[in-house]
Amino acid sequence: MRRAKQLLASALVLLLMVGCGQSAESTAPVALAEPEQAEETRLEGWLFPWDGQRYYTGQNEVCDTADMTTRPLSLTMGPWEHLTGYPVADGRFLYYFTSDTQYAPDLSEQVWRCNPDGSGAKMIWKSETGGEGLLENARLGGQVTDAARMVAFAQQDAVWFFYRGDNIFSSPEVYRCGVEETSARRVEYPNPLPSGIFTGEMNGQPVFCGLRNKEQEYFFWLLDLATGETRELFTLPDTTGDLSLVQDGMLYFQDQESASLYEVDLSSGKQRLVWQQEQKPATIAWVQFIGDGHALLENTSLPMLACSLDLANGSITEATLRGMNESSGEEYVLHALAPLGNCYVVECRHHTGIRAGMSLAGEPQQERYFWGDYALIEKEDYWNNVPEYRYFTWVDDG
Repeated sequence: MRRAKQLLASALVLLLMVGCGQSAESTAPVALAEPEQAEETRLEGWLFPWDGQRYYTGQNEVCDTADMTTRPLSLTMGPWEHLTGYPVADGRFLYYFTSDTQYAPDLSEQVWRCNPDGSGAKMIWKSETGGEGLLENARLGGQVTDAARMVAFAQQDAVWFFYRGDNIFSSPEVYRCGVEETSARRVEYPNPLPSGIFTGEMNGQPVFCGLRNKEQEYFFWLLDLATGETRELFTLPDTTGDLSLVQDGMLYFQDQESASLYEVDLSSGKQRLVWQQEQKPATIAWVQFIGDGHALLENTSLPMLACSLDLANGSITEATLRGMNESSGEEYVLHALAPLGNCYVVECRHHTGIRAGMSLAGEPQQERYFWGDYALIEKEDYWNNVPEYRYFTWVDDG
């Protein structure tokens, strides 16, 4: 069971929106079109670490287009807790979850709700101590270093999230907390839910993926949060290679042998070949993320070789924008981190430092920390390798 869960978890790679930029040493900032400002209204459907105005980074920073600043974000948690589900936003609140210990048998997890600036945090749910389940989270890119984000949906003036057993044969438990309520409750549906782990969204509702051992296939199914009704959408052999998480009912996957990229419309079951490499090279280009009609592919053995793929016609363009790791002096392919209006947020420089910290035993220790220099790039410039950025200014009010 645990092996099956690990196989599917490794196959599901969230390849959602994102983009790229260029070397930190490239050009001076130039004027860009202002990102379209979203009204302060509550978002619906699958929640992400952006709300139209702000992007919440994987290093607990907030990039805010209102004043083009990056500020540290302080999130409330207990003295022995650590962040395991980085925050997502609905325009009114942030939601995130923590664990009170990493390996001990009395592990428990907590879900928090707070204001967009991190203030006013309240714990709205806590698992039973020593439970063997997991809160659902997801990584919004193909890199293992991407922050694991809490999986949450906004619907009917409430937030919904999921808790399941530690293997793919478990059925998800669904929890709901109204925006005016102080604690989440488990939702009881008329019929038991199928087994599976969270794998995306379709029509504002969650999609899960289970595994049938006898048929040796993955099956995707849709859950109506309000009624508990489920509908099977599609099946794939369990030998299928890297799968994207589903966005707007679209699934992408790459064949393990050829790395050919396929698209599946889960609403109709229609499948098409999007792109295939003309000949099998020594190393294969794998999709890192998909957004705005394009996909970014990188050669996993030579990560500085990257290209953008037009999903409509299959044309390929070399992706040349780069960022810089200031500590090592190495360049990296610049991924788009969040869509804000007509722009992407990118991390042009990445920094590493050492500071004084405290161990779980309460003893002083040195700890490594990270921060980035972020900028906006217009989506069209991103996909066309035009290195025109508008930088966020770092502000530390502390």
